[in-house]
Amino acid sequence: MFNKIANIVRGLAVDMIETANSGHPGLPLGCAEIGAVLFGDVLKYDSSVPDWPDRDRFVLSAGHGSAWLYSLLHLSGYKLSLEDLKKFRQFNSVTPGHPEYQETPGVEVTTGPLGQGFANAVGMALAEEMLAARYNTDDYKIVDHHTYTLLGDGCMMEGITSEAASLAGHLGLGKLIAIYDDNDICLAGETCATFSESVADRFKAYNWKVIDHINGHSIEELKAAVIKAKENEDKPTLIIAKTHIGYGAPTKQDSSNCHGAPLGEEEVKGLKKNLGLPLDKKYYLSSEVKEFFEDRKKQLTKKREEWEDKFTQWAKKYPQLKEQWDQALNLIIPQDLELDNLQIKSPTATRVASSETLNKLADKIPYLIGGSADLSPSTKTYLDNYKEVQKDSFAGRNLRFGVREHAMGAIVNGIAAHKGLRPYCSTFFVFSDYMRPAIRMAALMGLPVIYIFTHDSIMVGEDGPTHQPVEQLEALRIIPNLKVLRPADEEETKLAWIEILKRTEGPTALVLSRQNLPHLEKHRGSKEFSCGGYVISPKEKEAPRVVLMASGSEVSIAQKVNLVLKVSGITSRVVSVPDREEFLRQEKEYIEKVLGPQDALRVVIEANSGQGWYQLLSDSDYTVFMKSFGRSAPGQQLAEYFGFTPEKIVDNIMQKLTK
Repeated sequence: MFNKIANIVRGLAVDMIETANSGHPGLPLGCAEIGAVLFGDVLKYDSSVPDWPDRDRFVLSAGHGSAWLYSLLHLSGYKLSLEDLKKFRQFNSVTPGHPEYQETPGVEVTTGPLGQGFANAVGMALAEEMLAARYNTDDYKIVDHHTYTLLGDGCMMEGITSEAASLAGHLGLGKLIAIYDDNDICLAGETCATFSESVADRFKAYNWKVIDHINGHSIEELKAAVIKAKENEDKPTLIIAKTHIGYGAPTKQDSSNCHGAPLGEEEVKGLKKNLGLPLDKKYYLSSEVKEFFEDRKKQLTKKREEWEDKFTQWAKKYPQLKEQWDQALNLIIPQDLELDNLQIKSPTATRVASSETLNKLADKIPYLIGGSADLSPSTKTYLDNYKEVQKDSFAGRNLRFGVREHAMGAIVNGIAAHKGLRPYCSTFFVFSDYMRPAIRMAALMGLPVIYIFTHDSIMVGEDGPTHQPVEQLEALRIIPNLKVLRPADEEETKLAWIEILKRTEGPTALVLSRQNLPHLEKHRGSKEFSCGGYVISPKEKEAPRVVLMASGSEVSIAQKVNLVLKVSGITSRVVSVPDREEFLRQEKEYIEKVLGPQDALRVVIEANSGQGWYQLLSDSDYTVFMKSFGRSAPGQQLAEYFGFTPEKIVDNIMQKLTK
């Protein structure tokens, strides 16, 4: 039966790709038996309830093989019709070119950039362990599932896979099972041209159990390998399955020609003839395979219903755990977080203010967890009252990711996609570049991940230009659906955290200072913080001639400039803009009200590159940005050198006003 399922998957996949005249047939043909075993025998799921909390998770890390996944989801009874398969890669279809989270039932994460899915799977397996430690009791195991991922040579070559595999092995994630489609072919040719290492030895060194030399076209060997993998509880498992890319294609099997392009009509005919599929029928489904999956669906539905009965009994016996479960699954925040009562000394760095706020929030929100890329003493993200997560000890809330920024970003994406925890991660702001692909994927998926970035400008000082962010703030602001907050003092930092917790439809980057910042007297507007920009200076008696806009540490500079201008008889206004993109989304009337008269000189002060600010400026306005990399020197010396001092800014404003 499983060989018949595999051939049906092959037929559906190539028909989808030929109809679209676009796609990757190599993986669907080569991994059909793997799919048949996983969806026909191994995975625990209920296609009628795709979000069943205790389902097994499956991630197709090699996302270009999406036709394989869609075929299997259709057979398994997910809400994915034959008509949907026929619209593969078409506009507004639920069968896009690469699997997309929340677009297609049964797709757990968006995959495309190779290795991201593998790291997401590590995050999901970690989430399972952490949730099991929180909610399982001696008499009820309500969290008990595995995470599976299928990856290919491309995933294996990407550095993120090494980072994530290393951490997974260190933590001993025994319920993580990865299947490596080892076919010796990549898109541009044979892998031996660039990839000759022993993957088995590499993963053994990562503390993985490796099951090698599995015939990826043998149902019996695949089943036996998975059974063996599930018996192993103290290490993640890598199953290395030798396959033939494009299996069954008469002239293109074992060739890169079938990796990323349709086979063509004649090759498809030859393939179907080799597989015993009808030559005159597209999207062919045998009644035998249909009946098999109908029966399997009934069995899986029964399994899910049995779990629900057990869950009901658990909830009745442990109402406090059930309440925490509901809050965590739905990311419910307490109505009174008591941040108004949190007194933070000033002056203080916003990274320190964030730390005090985060620790206060952690006591109120049990599902808030996270860590750093070996920088918690600097990013101040350690939860003081809680334990660390380590191998065989998953009840803690502090995660140590090691110096693995890229994997860290993708792992927390997997934790968030799993649901039940709200993860944050942290590093120096300049290293957000190492994380950018994962940040982009979180924004694309709408995952409520929290990225905490500290050391946010040239004021890092002596570490020099390698550690002084210049272009990173603008680079993050242009990512769609990523909220970027850069608070100016301890009060704005507390308000930023409230905004972060309220936002569950996408990720947020919190950008914080290394150096101490003074408390800002806000004579107007802190209630309007959520608008992204608001006036903080006293109400002017006459229309301002100068409007000073800034974010983060530069707002205090703007306030000093404002005072000097006032002494000189020049009316000015200070606008704090902690979230520029949110400010730009406000109604035109609000923006005009905040920025004042059109003929006022608008000044933007930000110790980063600031191209996006020109949306709020005219050619005659004045900007104080970074137009080069920084230097290695004390922060104050750099501020003077690059013109970020009140005296220099006032001089330039005076020159502008007298022209």
